[in-house]
Amino acid sequence: MTTTNLRIKLIDETPTPFIDEPMPLDLSLKWASKYENQVDPRVEVFFAQSAYSKCIEHTESDLENEVGGVLIGEVRVDPMCPRPYIVIQDALPALYTDSGQTHVTFTQNTLVHLNKELEEHYPGKRIVGWYHTHPRLGVFLSSHDTWLHRNFFADPTHVALVVDPYYEQAGFFCWQTGNKFDPIRYVGFFELSDVDEESVVELENLTPVIEETPTPCGAAALEEGAAK
Repeated sequence: MTTTNLRIKLIDETPTPFIDEPMPLDLSLKWASKYENQVDPRVEVFFAQSAYSKCIEHTESDLENEVGGVLIGEVRVDPMCPRPYIVIQDALPALYTDSGQTHVTFTQNTLVHLNKELEEHYPGKRIVGWYHTHPRLGVFLSSHDTWLHRNFFADPTHVALVVDPYYEQAGFFCWQTGNKFDPIRYVGFFELSDVDEESVVELENLTPVIEETPTPCGAAALEEGAAK
């Protein structure tokens, strides 16, 4: 994805504060990627079913050209986990874009529209990340995608979601400890039930994880918390 105008802010420069609230694990199902043990994300991702469905519907609207948008929600802190987590509560499609088979460009009109929608319809919420598609190309971030994320989504809680609607694959790219950002290895997410008790996720590259005692903070994070 590219953006053609740097003078229009892409994200809110004064985001809302973090919310103190335990992770909703009892309402969630973990979907894991094959890279879970190779990534040390700064945040855990909870994706509300309503937002997931809206996002997937948009990504499936064009199987030939890339589409994109932003992810809206909250950043929360669980007192039992040393790292924050995000809850994606809505997906806002980017309009007025210039798109092709291997790119989607956020124009000045796109950025103006996104900021206007956020201010008018999502009080108290923040942009927690962005998404775009790679039809028939798989899940990864190109060099320009990586540049865009580093320059416009530099907060440790920001994530990038890539969806390949043709092969029904998806994954989140997150900031890691030490300010690292891997454009190849992605993680899954916690599907947060807000629509149906049954799962609505249909992705070929992620696997549901059934655990009696989930450890969403990850081993590294738990060790980090124990050391404090």
